[in-house]
Parts: sequence; C-alpha cells; structure tokens
Amino acid sequence: MTQRFRIDAGQLVPEDRQSPSPLTGRSGTYALMPTSPDLLVFSRGPSEGGAIAAPRVVLSGDAAGFPLSDLMAFLSQSRWSGIIRVHSPAGERSVTFRDGEVRGASSDDPSDRLGEVLVRLGYVDRAQVEAALRGQPPSKVGRALVEKGLLKAHDLFKCVTHQVSEIFHAIVLCREGSFFLIDQPVDDKASHSIQLSTQSLLMDSIRKIDEMAHFRKRIPHGRLYVARKRASDGKLEEDEDRVLGLLDGRRTILELGHAARLSEFDITKVVYRLLEGGFASVTDKPLLVPAGPVPTPVGLTAAQPREAEPGQAAAGGVPAVDPRPVARVFNFIFREIRDEVAKQGMDREFIAAANAALAGQGLSSSPVLEGLAFQADGSLAEAKLMEAFEQHRAQLGSEPMASFKQALSDVMFFLLFQAGELLESRADEDLARRVKELLATLEGP
Repeated sequence: MTQRFRIDAGQLVPEDRQSPSPLTGRSGTYALMPTSPDLLVFSRGPSEGGAIAAPRVVLSGDAAGFPLSDLMAFLSQSRWSGIIRVHSPAGERSVTFRDGEVRGASSDDPSDRLGEVLVRLGYVDRAQVEAALRGQPPSKVGRALVEKGLLKAHDLFKCVTHQVSEIFHAIVLCREGSFFLIDQPVDDKASHSIQLSTQSLLMDSIRKIDEMAHFRKRIPHGRLYVARKRASDGKLEEDEDRVLGLLDGRRTILELGHAARLSEFDITKVVYRLLEGGFASVTDKPLLVPAGPVPTPVGLTAAQPREAEPGQAAAGGVPAVDPRPVARVFNFIFREIRDEVAKQGMDREFIAAANAALAGQGLSSSPVLEGLAFQADGSLAEAKLMEAFEQHRAQLGSEPMASFKQALSDVMFFLLFQAGELLESRADEDLARRVKELLATLEGP
C-alpha cells in the first residue's frame, strides 16, 4: 500500500503515522529536483545504488515535458511488460503491457466506464445498463447484459476493445500531470483474453493528436470555464446541443466532460465547435451568476472498466512454409476452449455465438476466415482453412504466414474472452495456462 504524505508549512508530514515509513533505510543527503508541480523528485548524493523488489516505479516524469506517444512506442519496441499509470487533471488512467502489446486498461473517468461505452456506441440504452447493474458488481455489467439477451458476446468484445483503445488514446493525448512506469508482473488471468497492437493504436492516435493541437490554439487546457452566449439554433449536433444545455459558466471543460459522459478529446472538440459557432465563450474564472438554468445531469453508472479485447495479436514464432502445423495448433486450442465450456453445458450456445461473430466478421477482417464456421467440436475445418489460405495468399501481404497466424490469434482471443464470461475463476485460469503452453509450441528457437 502506498503511504501518503502532505506538505504542511513546508514540512513533509505522513497522513498515517502508524504505518511503516517507506523512508526507512533511505538515510543520506537528498537534493530536491525541479520538475512538474505534480511531482516531488529527491535524488540522493552521492548515489549508493541498490534496488527493491517489484512492484516498483522504474520511471516517472512530467507529461507536459515528454511526449507519452514516444514512451508508448519505446515500450512496444522493447517488448516491455508492466503498467504505465498517468495522473492528470482529467483523472487517473493506466495501461497494462505484456511483451510490448496492450493487454488491458483502467480509468477512474466516468466517461471511460464500460457501461458508458456500451450506451455511447448504441448497443444498449442507459435504462438497460442500470437494470443490469442491480444486484451485480459493476465489473460484471457486460456479462449481465449478455446473460439477459440484451447484448451479443461478440458485440461486448468489440465494446471492450473500444474501451481500452479510448483509454490508450486519452493517455497519449495527455499534456499535463505525471506518469509512472511500474515494473509489475502481469497476471495471466487478467490479461489472457485481449491483446491489442501498440503500434496500431499509436497510428490511430496520430489523427487525434493533430486535431487536439488544432483545438489547443483556442482552448489551451481543460481547466477553462465555459459560459453560454446564445441558445441553440436547432442545427447543432446532438452532443453539441447536450453540452450547450449544461453551460452555466461554473463548470470547467473537464467537468463538462464528466457531466456529458464524454472523453477529454470529445468534450474539447464539442466546446471548440460551440466557440466557433458563437454559442459559447471560455474564461479562466467561473461566473459568479449562472448564465441560465443548470440541467441536472443523469446519475452516472458505476460500471468499472474491466477488460479489453484483441486487435492485433500474432501468436508469435517464425514464418512457416506449410500452414498446416499452425492451423492444427490453433484448432487444438479451439477444441480445448470448447471442451472447457462444454463442462458447463454451454457448448452449443458458445459455438453458435462464435459462428455468429465469425459470419459477421466481428473477429477478424482476414479473407482466410470468410465463409468458415466452427464445427461442433470447436475446430475450423482444416481442408477449408488450407484452401482459403492458398486462395488468398496474395492478399496477405509480404508475410502471409504472419497474417494467417494473426487471423487465427484474433479468433482465439475472442473465444477466450467469451469463455471467461462462462467459466469459474479456477477453470478460466487453468485454461489460460494450457493455451499459453500450446502457443509456446509455435515459437521459433
């Protein structure tokens, strides 16, 4: 547990004097280094070296002074495993990496909650989310909606992936606060059902980085207050009308984002459009008298982000000349997953949901999967897979075997995600271990 201190009249005072001090054994002379207002950095001189056991912070810095996109790229290239945590005025967010790829994310911003993502993308309405949360822990909102028949498993998978991607983008866009790189083992149970390509996520972030730079010319940060100048003309977008109705001159842009359930990027974009249209103005101080009636925002749902989904995940290993060994390993994995679900008597529903996702190209856009379906034992017909591979080899790029593995890996992560919603924790963990061992057989020397 992290011990907290406060600065009181220039003195560093522990808030809990009963807890063991983390400063024990840190005797010596320390220099206070100038850095972000959100950080205190002490450096011992002369250095005595040494290390502590994980989990531990191995890198920290000022988000305003170092581009987090560059740090993310470095973590990907170095195949780093651990957690990056960012504390900013918009809240606290973190992304989990394993071997340089994104395996999960979390956020305390209400707009990042899975329930909000499901509503925002139009898969369910708010009343359905709130009903699903009754009697369920917040982390199970997705599973509860699937069990009620209100959401398909592959649609939940898409939303979880979107949720993780949005948290990643918010971190990359962060230009204030502090960041911490935490050397911490990544739990197999928590990370086996999703894997997103860090490089692909970074490429998706480039557009938002450019757009945000444009917005920042007029809106330098999210702590500005926004007041309404005139009423809607009936031609605004839905989000713009909704935000305009919340403007009272006493909420900052970040606070408006929380009230409207929009990310920092999205609320900044909406406010920018309102400024451009002459509907609003910004100031660095709140208005003493509200500009108009303040609508009461609907209560926020409590769905905490839990997991996230795949996107780009190669199973690893060197390209093979013959695709059959790769197909056989993945088919063995698919059968293992189906057999585990069958112990719960849910194999028919499981296969039906997987085939629906496969038919709708919800698992992968690779042409080698077009027209295929899972058989009753959970496998894909090997002959049809080989035929599809040969037929579409030219469309698979310069490394067709890597693309083939990518497609099958995407399918595998979806099946693991779907199975994780049905299995008990111990069975789920054991399945993840067996899958990991099977994947290891595809790795090169």
